[in-house]
Amino acid sequence: MKPDRIVKGTLGPYPAPEVADAEIVELAQQAPALCRLEVIGRSTEGRPLHALRIAAPASAGERPCLLVTAHIHAIEFIGAYVARAVAQRLVGGFGTTAHITDLLQRAEVWVVPLLNPDGAARVWSSAGWTRLGSARFTAQGVDPNRNFPFVETGGRRGWNSGRDKPGSAYYRGPHPLSEPECLALARLCKRQRFCAAVNFHSFGGVIFLPEVRGPDSTKARHVLGTFEGPFQEHQSLRRYRPVHERSAAIIGQLDPFLLYAFGTPSVTVEVSRPGSYVLLPWNLLRIFWWANPMRPDAWVENDAGATIHALIELLERSGGEPCTPALPELAKQVC
Repeated sequence: MKPDRIVKGTLGPYPAPEVADAEIVELAQQAPALCRLEVIGRSTEGRPLHALRIAAPASAGERPCLLVTAHIHAIEFIGAYVARAVAQRLVGGFGTTAHITDLLQRAEVWVVPLLNPDGAARVWSSAGWTRLGSARFTAQGVDPNRNFPFVETGGRRGWNSGRDKPGSAYYRGPHPLSEPECLALARLCKRQRFCAAVNFHSFGGVIFLPEVRGPDSTKARHVLGTFEGPFQEHQSLRRYRPVHERSAAIIGQLDPFLLYAFGTPSVTVEVSRPGSYVLLPWNLLRIFWWANPMRPDAWVENDAGATIHALIELLERSGGEPCTPALPELAKQVC
């Protein structure tokens, strides 16, 4: 099969969500000394939400925790593809690759590669034919990346801010954490207090950084600065441009929630850029191929290794500790 022309009814190199999930389960089974698999919750339709903890066999004392997530929007299969590759490289590199071995001896890396399994299953069953809203939604028609707690701030909202109207592609739900997937992740983050987080999306080829606020703003900017040069130095195909977001423009997103509620500097990495193949008649109308490159392995090479180097830099810059939360009252909504 030519990579620029996908047979009707298939999603090319992307496995079905349950197959992708099985890859993570198998990885944990293959390396029990390094991996612990945890079901942190279940989706609306009852699918498990897996979190894979990767770390060297425990030594005395607790170690810092870093977080990698992906596939919060239903159609963004490439993010999960790269997140699984990060997990595989960490497990495969322990004991053979110095910087990976050192990282896993000093910290725990948690990978949650499929945050919206119901949405992913819906997109898969439709062979990638979907509307913009359905391309993002959970089973309950909510944009999960607008469903996190927030505090209203002054300033003009962005065109893609969370909306109160059901049916909007950016509908934030009836209340924060109404979606069990978002609540499960929030509970994990409250429990683990990650020192930094990386969230894979698609397909802008940019990195979104949240507006820094609060008493630890200098430290938070320093940690987030990892994605204003050090991360890009390890990208071989395309270096993503950092974009600073205003908290007033987009509300209910994961990045500002993690930073303000728990002091976890967090970024959104928009994996890949669509190529000219999307203009071909057989691809033009199926937005799946706008969001997911037909050659995902090229973007694994671009982003997986760079992410591992970024995790090392995040650990160094954070000192293994989260920042002081700017809005700790947000954490109280997680119960």
